[in-house]
Amino acid sequence: MRLTLAVSLLFASAALGQSVSFSGTAIQSNEIVVSKADCATPKQVTWTRTGNVACDTLFIWLSDENCTGTPGTGDLTLKEISQGDTVSLTGTLTLRMSDALTKGGLTCEGQTTEKTFKLCATTKTVDTLGQCKDTDSNVGTTSVSFIFDPSPPVAPDAPSVTGLDGALSVSVSVPSTATQLRVEVVSLVAGEDGGTPTAGDVVSSKDQATDNTTFRMDNLENGVQYGVRAFAFDKAGNQSPASALSTGTPIPSNGFWDAYIDAGGKETGGCGAGGGGIALGAVLAALGFWVTSRRKQS
Repeated sequence: MRLTLAVSLLFASAALGQSVSFSGTAIQSNEIVVSKADCATPKQVTWTRTGNVACDTLFIWLSDENCTGTPGTGDLTLKEISQGDTVSLTGTLTLRMSDALTKGGLTCEGQTTEKTFKLCATTKTVDTLGQCKDTDSNVGTTSVSFIFDPSPPVAPDAPSVTGLDGALSVSVSVPSTATQLRVEVVSLVAGEDGGTPTAGDVVSSKDQATDNTTFRMDNLENGVQYGVRAFAFDKAGNQSPASALSTGTPIPSNGFWDAYIDAGGKETGGCGAGGGGIALGAVLAALGFWVTSRRKQS
C-alpha cells in the first residue's frame, strides 16, 4: 500500500511539473508586434517543454481570447504533442499573422484595427493524487501576445533646425506611440513663381530611438539651404507620414584669427602694435563672433 501511494505521488509530481516556455528574438517584452506590411512575414518562436504529457494531448495554439480549454474553430493550432510523448521536448513554431487572421475569418487588408492573439499551451493536468482533471489548463509559463497593428503613428511636428559648421542640429517631437524617429535632409526644389520650395532628393538620413530626439546631420555644405523632415515609427514598424518641411543652412565657424580679420582687424607685424581703437574694436567683435559660433557648435 505504501509503495503504491509512493508511486502514485511520484507520478503526480512529474505530471504536475509539466510546463511549456517560449523564447526567440521575435519576442520583445513578451510581445510580437507586426504591421500590415509584415502580416504574412514568418516569425520564429522556440518552444521548450518539461514534465510528462500524462493525461491528454498537449496543444500549442493561438487564441484570440484567452488560454483556457482547447483550440476552437476560430483558433489556430500550431503543434500537438500526444499523451505519453517523451521525445518532443523542444521545437520551432512559425507564426504568421495572416494565418491567424484567416482562421478567424479576417484578412490583413480588411483588418483596420489592432488585433491581439495569445500564444497558448494547454493540456489536462493531474491533481495531487495523480488523477487527471476534467478540463484543459494553461501550462505555458511565458505569456506572449501576438499583435497585429495596422495603424501608423501621427506625423511629428515640423522639426526645429539650427545651423552648424557643415552640419545641422535637428530637434524632433515624439508622437505618443512612436519608438523610433528618422530625420531626412533633402535638397530644395524651387516653387513656381518664387513660391514655397518643396522637398527634392534625400541628401542625408539618420534613425534614432525616441529617447534621443536631437539629431546632428553632418557632411553638409555651408551656405546651402536644405529641407528637413521627420518620420516616426511604432514598435510594429509602421511609418508615419512626413512632418511639415523645415529649412536650415549650415554656417561656417571661423577660427578666432579669421573672425578678427572679418571684423576689420589687420596684422601689424609686431606685438607692440596692437593699441589702435579700430584694432581693439575688431578684437572685441571677433571675440564675440568666435564665442557665438563656438556655442552654435555645442
